[in-house]
Amino acid sequence: MQGREFIFLGGAALLATIVVANAQLSPPTLLPETPEAFGTVLNAWAAKYHVERALVVVRRNGKIVYQSTLGGANASAPVHLASLSKAITGACVATLIRDRKLAFETPLSRILAKFFAAYGKPSDPRVADVTVAQLLTHRAGFSGNADNNDADAARELAAYLKQNSARQPPNPRLLVAAFKRPLAHQPGSEFVYSNTGYLALGAVVEEATGKPYLSYCREAVLTPLGITGDFEPDWQVMGAYGGWRMAGEAYLQMLDLFAPDDRRLGSEVKSWMLSPEGKTVSGDGQVWYGLGTNVRKAGAGANLWHWGAWRFNLTGAKDGTLRSSFVTFAVRENSGTSWFVHATPRVEEGPARLELDRGLFSAFRAVRRWN
Repeated sequence: MQGREFIFLGGAALLATIVVANAQLSPPTLLPETPEAFGTVLNAWAAKYHVERALVVVRRNGKIVYQSTLGGANASAPVHLASLSKAITGACVATLIRDRKLAFETPLSRILAKFFAAYGKPSDPRVADVTVAQLLTHRAGFSGNADNNDADAARELAAYLKQNSARQPPNPRLLVAAFKRPLAHQPGSEFVYSNTGYLALGAVVEEATGKPYLSYCREAVLTPLGITGDFEPDWQVMGAYGGWRMAGEAYLQMLDLFAPDDRRLGSEVKSWMLSPEGKTVSGDGQVWYGLGTNVRKAGAGANLWHWGAWRFNLTGAKDGTLRSSFVTFAVRENSGTSWFVHATPRVEEGPARLELDRGLFSAFRAVRRWN
């Protein structure tokens, strides 16, 4: 329908295939043996898939070792993260578990008791028993990308934006609308990537802390790391599932919280995240979803990664015409080297994203001189 192209946020399931495939690749002989290999890959990929603007930032041993841009992008500027925001939410929830304000098995009936008292109980009684762990791992039973690209949530957001500004954090009505839908799956039964669970986690954080989600996550996660982040001004409505804006360097520093040997989130949280039990994504059980990021065991550590994407085209919104199109990608390889990509316009799931993922891992393997 003209003027009503909706949302397709970064899919997680495809990545299981991608990272398994990565292990079988050899670095192309034409790549430089320096970090410039990352720029070589990005430029070739962008030319092939008609990417107009892009950046890549590479971090190793606690510092940025390489960055490259094309089309006028600024590698140091904050960018909209889309679904990469979920890792920030995951870390934020982890601090509440670490501090004994929540537990992985706490049900929504307890952690959103005030919300339900104010706005009514969900139409599906099973929602009351959904746990924090199920929300974090996309196993709460909400419809998602596997169910017609989360079409219900897309329609609800479009209707919401006819009456409410995208430039404001989501008000409770958006989550209330989601809770009026019956669950698409039995809670805990399967992985179905969905934004609704992380929208709910934003409300969980606010009820558990008595503070706005953005304020608490800055205070608990970003400030201790010495980094800054904010909501994307035009898309604050995406909140806990996709609303963050941050520079690539800061985001990669935040990912260090999920390193196997990092204990700032607490040993209980880290043990939970690094265990595939009840979290698997891939058919072979080698990939799972933890605190807002995908995890795959690699050597003595783990590879972490996530895609994000946002494409929206809506006329007649309260803010006028809303348009956006981009893709984001972040990886933390088990040795600690990490990279961040932002590209415009959005590149779809499938061969194009697979090619970039493979190419960047090939660039990493090709580097022999990091200084």
